[in-house]
Amino acid sequence: MKTSRRSFLKTATAGAVAAAAPSMAFGAPRREPLRFAQIGCGGKGESDRDAMLAAGAKLVALCDVDENNAKKVFMKHADLPKYKDYREMLDKHEKEIDAVVVSTPDHVHAAAALDAIRRGKHVYVQKPLARTWAECQALLESSRKHGVVTQMGNQGHAGSGLKLWEEMAKAEAFGDILEIHTWSDRPIWAQGMTAAPKEMPVPATLDWNNWLGPSADRPYSKAYVPFSWRGWWDFGCGAMGDMACHNMDPAFWIFKLGLPVSIKAQASAPAGIAYPNWSIIEYKFGPTPSLPKGVKLTWLDGHKLPAAPPGADPALKLGDNGCMVIGSKMTAMGGSHAGSPRVIAVGDKTDADAIKEADKHWQEVHKTVKGTDHYAQWVHAAEAKDQAATKSNFEYAAPFTQGILLGCIALRFPGQELLWDNEKKQFSNFPEANQWLSFKPRAGYDLTVG
Repeated sequence: MKTSRRSFLKTATAGAVAAAAPSMAFGAPRREPLRFAQIGCGGKGESDRDAMLAAGAKLVALCDVDENNAKKVFMKHADLPKYKDYREMLDKHEKEIDAVVVSTPDHVHAAAALDAIRRGKHVYVQKPLARTWAECQALLESSRKHGVVTQMGNQGHAGSGLKLWEEMAKAEAFGDILEIHTWSDRPIWAQGMTAAPKEMPVPATLDWNNWLGPSADRPYSKAYVPFSWRGWWDFGCGAMGDMACHNMDPAFWIFKLGLPVSIKAQASAPAGIAYPNWSIIEYKFGPTPSLPKGVKLTWLDGHKLPAAPPGADPALKLGDNGCMVIGSKMTAMGGSHAGSPRVIAVGDKTDADAIKEADKHWQEVHKTVKGTDHYAQWVHAAEAKDQAATKSNFEYAAPFTQGILLGCIALRFPGQELLWDNEKKQFSNFPEANQWLSFKPRAGYDLTVG
């Protein structure tokens, strides 16, 4: 049968379109947008919601215990149902939603996300993933059991900065890894408290009981809400909870660090009901495929900074937040949120020309690597039910956060080296520390794998 050139091109073009866009080919319907409910709408919840909508997701219902803090978002969605208890919202809208976004204070992350996962809902959970080691483990095991798509809210993990860190590691540009340092200017809220604040009248716009969630009952104080909860042990994870999931991310990711073998902290005072004003936490990690000798990683906060590395310009400014990988061949440093690294030393002797040349090369490489939208990555993966498509999924985010939280426990025992037994999932040399790996929630909240 003879085929004209015109009909051949028409047929070939149709086939190409079908291959490139199967959802549009031959009249196939477009995939429905991801339907989600939001838990925690004020503060970070507002930007989380905006990003999900920009990625094409559809908002179905809203939950926030603080009407005043969520006022702006509630007004934008006057037609949508609103709740103060996320459990009520999930019960009423279970059949109408595909996913849940959790943007609450740290102490509610796990309880809310586990409730959603048990219902088969995909979850996006702000960082840190949870407040305790056991909660992270429950989230990881539950996500596996129910096959849901997950993502933790460390946005820089999808950025071009982290990709440049990856390229440096792949090229073995650092040589032997000598040390890693990460730091933050946090806390920017009160810490170091040794007594509970005085009781105050609960604002009419706040549901204090639901704000407490799984945590033990106590009187209300504005010292907790809406922002300063981070400094209190029962509600937050201190400076590390705010910034370590961002600033440690390059090191954990490119070197596949996993959980440490030991942790030892220095601090302004032992953590008690609140976190200390400053801390320096030394982690030791065992061998990995790219680090046959293991490595020491040091976290610093409260305006503590590491020393400039050998070979760096004496006038080097480290900045308020950062990650620095010191290698025998090259040292690089990036800013907060897995920021793009710059070369700051070549070898151990200061050579301004060598530093300039090396940095120029890596900034050219940076132009070739592209970041992706962290939120859209989760939205599209959830629509496709593709668990592997998110890069800060719980397979990575759970052990990463657990490592950070072990450091928080070390703050309760400054000067004491804690040895971690990953097979037994506990500290092997200091039993007193194991009580802080988990906590018993209030009645009505379930932190187990379901």
